[in-house]
Amino acid sequence: MLQLPKNEYRISITSGCNMKCVYCHNEGNKVINQLTKDDIENLIKNSYDLGLEQVRLTGGEPLIHKEIFEICQMLAEKYHLKVGINTNIIEIDKLMYMIEKGWIYRVVVGLDYYDAPISKQSPVGISSKQVLENILRVKNAGVNVTISTVYDGDYNNLYNLVNWANKNQIRIKILEEVKNEVADSPDKEYLNMKQRILKDFNLTSRYDEKFKEYHGMQGDFTAVTFFHSHCRIRECDVCKKMHLRVTSSGMLKQCIQSDDDDIDYRVGNIRENILKSLNRPANFNVKPARYINTQVI
Repeated sequence: MLQLPKNEYRISITSGCNMKCVYCHNEGNKVINQLTKDDIENLIKNSYDLGLEQVRLTGGEPLIHKEIFEICQMLAEKYHLKVGINTNIIEIDKLMYMIEKGWIYRVVVGLDYYDAPISKQSPVGISSKQVLENILRVKNAGVNVTISTVYDGDYNNLYNLVNWANKNQIRIKILEEVKNEVADSPDKEYLNMKQRILKDFNLTSRYDEKFKEYHGMQGDFTAVTFFHSHCRIRECDVCKKMHLRVTSSGMLKQCIQSDDDDIDYRVGNIRENILKSLNRPANFNVKPARYINTQVI
């Protein structure tokens, strides 16, 4: 029987955001849209038996969605799903409220700079210091929290981020910054950085064959995950195993590089649309890259 990749949906509930990061692919959205609570519930009801165990809410910035409380409560309490959220953590009070309610089990925070007036590659936002403080609030509340950062070649900045994360026992995921190109391997500078991080922090390297990711381990703790761009080297078969994306315009989207095989799950039979998307092969290898960065935290 067909099952959702990782038993998870990755749903962009809004394409709106309170930051403007230069590398953001916005989950394939081209204009500002948002899914309603009813839209999301219809998706869940029609795929609940496909191994669905968790939902990752993304954006844009999911915490600015006007129904964010209702959505998370519905997923957690009515359908008993684990709810994760990708956020810039600016709206920390909303997040902490949902954590206190028990609706959120995992938080992934985008953070590019250890010490900067704005925490990411954006002209607007909050300071790195404030983001780090907010991350500690989440960790101290007992929720699994991960930092996601895009490596831009500044090793000193990255070293400081990894050092802070390690001291606070917080996993950090380092993403390759990808230019508009197709290549045979990850960027050499990114690969050199990986070796330096492993050496400088005395981490043991572990390779995940299924998802082709390297991890830096401190004993049993995954301190660092190195996430190279699967799109850059066209590892479409790997990407398909990771999650089924749903855009804020209602599109079931296997590939953020292409719109050709998108399916609007809200048009026609929802169940058939979901199964059709899951049945499609990963065959986007020949398509040219369209986005500057494929950040898939």
